[in-house]
Amino acid sequence: MGEINMQEKTYTRREMLKFAGKAAAGVAVAGVVPAFLTGCAEKTPELPTKEVLNYEYVAASEDAAVHPYAYQKLDVATAMERGYAGYFNKGGCCRGVVDAIVGELSDKAGYPFNQIPVDAFANGTTGYGVGSLCGSLGGAAIAIGLVCPPDDAKAVTGELFKWYVGAELPQYQPEVTNDKTVSGTVNCLDSVGNFMTKTGYAMDAPERKARCAGVTADVAGKTVELLNAYFKL
Repeated sequence: MGEINMQEKTYTRREMLKFAGKAAAGVAVAGVVPAFLTGCAEKTPELPTKEVLNYEYVAASEDAAVHPYAYQKLDVATAMERGYAGYFNKGGCCRGVVDAIVGELSDKAGYPFNQIPVDAFANGTTGYGVGSLCGSLGGAAIAIGLVCPPDDAKAVTGELFKWYVGAELPQYQPEVTNDKTVSGTVNCLDSVGNFMTKTGYAMDAPERKARCAGVTADVAGKTVELLNAYFKL
């Protein structure tokens, strides 16, 4: 493979991105990454141009629903029951919460909530696969963002996250009585880790799964409580 002489040309940002895409595709075949993609470049990529910053977006279809979507009052107990069931039936905490709120709104109000596939949020399980943000909170943030204006969505989401960090969970335990623990953070790694450390249960234990299903229910219920209060319903 020929060498790339970076001193012969100063690449523009657009050219850099274009070349990076081609180079990334070639890595799988050749296993070689050009030096400037690994931080060894002598030249610094240019800052975004005015043309990039003034990017023109395609107008949304006139058939698209106007954001935020119209919220209807939901029942907290129903959200908790549906969230718990959704953890097992839909698959994981993120989909469980989305189904408990967005799915319930879909059943009650129909469009546009019925256009949102719950399976689109399968990647939220186990802290998005890396133990980061608890998927139940990710699902809740999605639901909040759909029905609240952006600034208000941030405030409601912040209130939910603050509650989660200090709450003793799970509170909803219809089948298995587990020890309650406080996560101290919004991360799955801490939330589940603290529980496993205290109880000694393994990740694949039925009790651990019931615990996370309960947390899914708790988050779904708390989110509905906050949304009902926000909309004064």
